[in-house]
Amino acid sequence: MSDLVSVIFPVGPGADEAELALADLREQTWGELEIIVVLNGCPERVRESFFSIDDERVLLIDLGAEGNLLQALEVAIDASRGKWLARMDSDDRCSSDRIERTLVPLLSGECEVSSCGIELVGALGNGMQRYVDWVNGFSDSERVFRERFVESPVVQPTVIMAKRTLMEAGAYRDDGLAEDYSLWLRLLHQGKRFAKVSERLYQWKDGPTRLTRTHPRYGQREMLILKGRALAEMEEVKGRGIAIAGAGPNGKAIASELLACGITLHGFFEINSKRVGGVCRDRPVVGYSEFGKRWREAILLSAVGSPGGREKVRQKALEEGYEEGADFWCCC
Repeated sequence: MSDLVSVIFPVGPGADEAELALADLREQTWGELEIIVVLNGCPERVRESFFSIDDERVLLIDLGAEGNLLQALEVAIDASRGKWLARMDSDDRCSSDRIERTLVPLLSGECEVSSCGIELVGALGNGMQRYVDWVNGFSDSERVFRERFVESPVVQPTVIMAKRTLMEAGAYRDDGLAEDYSLWLRLLHQGKRFAKVSERLYQWKDGPTRLTRTHPRYGQREMLILKGRALAEMEEVKGRGIAIAGAGPNGKAIASELLACGITLHGFFEINSKRVGGVCRDRPVVGYSEFGKRWREAILLSAVGSPGGREKVRQKALEEGYEEGADFWCCC
């Protein structure tokens, strides 16, 4: 039982096809498996079908009619017996060898956190597809480390890690912010390595009821707050302060959080001539002609949210001798 995998499987409101997701888990090629199903506000029809399942690998926990994802995750983790923890969302699908193949980098010692490629199903608009393409593009731990403040660098239900790794990082926090992204940032701050099986072994279903679209803890402002708090934990940020490229809404939000955490904010670089020469958060806003010259001792953050803005700031920063992942970070 040394490599038992416990799959955390919350089944909440709107999980009309949860039986299909469970069937994918029961057909996994990895033999040492337990599936911890937590019913937390799922439809009554689904609830009844789960109580009829006869499979010794399935542990069923019923939390009643109220849907609370974080409570479901906590209960399932407490009940888990495996060395390894995996996730599955109740409206998603996965290949039969997903668990076995995602475990390979962990078992070889290549990483502490492993995930797999994603196929997006039913995308609502182009934004989610762009995000999935970005996540699928990560091929090594170094890039995950460098780009961790752009967006959440992995999709939660694709991840497998040791239960010990999860608990040592503080597990999932109920603090009004994205519990998965918070966890990834803490793990990366600890120096944990992330690896990915490039094959698209997980089918991630988009839809209007997905929590990432409906719950306020996944909102843009909340994500920026989370990034700011994580940046404020870095010793180089504490010691050198920050300068921000972009005095728009993203830059203002990150600046406010960092100031609240006691971090020195030197000022802003801005391409918009209407902002240059003014102040933002009581700090000077200067033009890009001073980029790489002024506040060079500070950690540089890119907070330009316009299309193509990240790449323009990145190119300019690299030309001026900044090193991404050391004294320069992209934050959107």
